[in-house]
Amino acid sequence: MLYISFEQAWQVYLDAAARLPAHPAPVTPRRVSGLADVAADYDLVVFDAYGVLHVGGPAFPASLKAVAALRASGTPLCVVTNDVTHEPHSVADRLRQRGYDIRDEEIISGRSLLPEILAPWAGRQTGVIASHPEDLQDRYPQLKPLTDDPAGWDGVDSIVFVDCNFWEETHVATFFTELRRQPRPMIVCNPDVGCPYTGRISAEPGYFAHLAAAEGLTEITFLGKPFLPVYQRVLAAFPQIAPQRMLMVGDSPHTDILGGRGAGMDCLLLEWGFLSGQNSAARFAEAGLFPNFVAPSL
Repeated sequence: MLYISFEQAWQVYLDAAARLPAHPAPVTPRRVSGLADVAADYDLVVFDAYGVLHVGGPAFPASLKAVAALRASGTPLCVVTNDVTHEPHSVADRLRQRGYDIRDEEIISGRSLLPEILAPWAGRQTGVIASHPEDLQDRYPQLKPLTDDPAGWDGVDSIVFVDCNFWEETHVATFFTELRRQPRPMIVCNPDVGCPYTGRISAEPGYFAHLAAAEGLTEITFLGKPFLPVYQRVLAAFPQIAPQRMLMVGDSPHTDILGGRGAGMDCLLLEWGFLSGQNSAARFAEAGLFPNFVAPSL
């Protein structure tokens, strides 16, 4: 796994504004102590996973209590995550192992959108960048795993970028060398630029994809947050609940706030996770992205 600084991730997000959804209208964030202050005003709570429920290790104790309190109150919930390394049911299983009462059907990720997005590419020679390519090859035998071996990229005219958890610097070098040799369109299942992971910021597919797009090396179809299709899955799963009665809980302005508010939801931004140690008000202003609520923890 490769790591970047917060400033590197933040700058890529700022530079990528033209490739991201339009900003929702500004609001003045209201500071609250946690989810319990506002949960009763909503009919559905939508959680991010990394940075909200955990950062790659054990569950946050406050988050365990918050999810348990929602269950006790009968308030529906779901998790919208850019964790696409595994199928949604596997993401749910890992959350249950951390102590969360989360059901398989309550996980929604960009990976869920892959079948309909891949359909028009049926005749392409498509490569896949993933730490577990065999999981995808079982469903899409035409996908060819891509590594740091340039020979493996021969004949590939399009790319599905799932995750780069297995990458080293040699993979980065091959990725850019091969795209400069032959620009290719790309489906990026995880639009995150950086993700809080065990006290550091991991470099995610969005980081490398945006850098490649800035060079004109690729045209990208993004799945997952902050793009609307993944939120439309939430709206379809809960058709009886109006978007304004949904609360998105996240830790990243450029994914959770931008995506949630763009879908018509209100947003609670937590100051741990991605923004840990940052001046959140200053970062909101710099990005032009504002949550409805801000809290130090869940």
